[in-house]
Amino acid sequence: MEIILIRHGQSKGNEQNIVQGQLDEGLSELGLIQAEELSEYFSSLNAIYSSDTGRAIQTAEPTARNLGLKINIDKDLREASFGIWEGMTYDEVKEKYSAEYKAWNENYHVRPSWFEAFDIHQSRVMNAIEKILSNHKTGEKIAVFSHGGSIKTQVAFFKDLSGAELTKIRISNCSLTLISFSPPEEYKNGELAYFSKDVVKNKTPMYH
Repeated sequence: MEIILIRHGQSKGNEQNIVQGQLDEGLSELGLIQAEELSEYFSSLNAIYSSDTGRAIQTAEPTARNLGLKINIDKDLREASFGIWEGMTYDEVKEKYSAEYKAWNENYHVRPSWFEAFDIHQSRVMNAIEKILSNHKTGEKIAVFSHGGSIKTQVAFFKDLSGAELTKIRISNCSLTLISFSPPEEYKNGELAYFSKDVVKNKTPMYH
């Protein structure tokens, strides 16, 4: 089985350099273009799953429409909660919370008390993937529309990366991360084939 993790297209928050976390303002105009372009990449899929946030669902919609598939919603695929940072610009965060921001940028596991803890975030995304594995058959290809941080938790697990190493990982908008599972399809047997593979031509100018 192949599970393709897909980061949403450019959101309005990405465009405005805003810390989003679980805020839900949807895709920017560029993000909508990216979602349409991404849909042309897939000729077939067995199922589509998405985080319950608007930016993920909007990214999944063109692919679902083209392939005649429904979008299965799972809130466990959400981005981490960023607490009091949500809605602030990154420049504001750097100014008001410089020590916490610096620590987080040096070690992805080190999060302020108002953040969702890394291990909790990783575990709930793992739970979502385990549910998908139990719901589908050997040989199927599943697209999962999610978030940069949520995808990074899985890259961390399958590549056994430290918090410091994770800070160097970038997951681009509408990029693909492929995890392959060989029979028996159990989470622990997954292999990361690649991550942050760009397939859209209309790139996002900045990463968050």
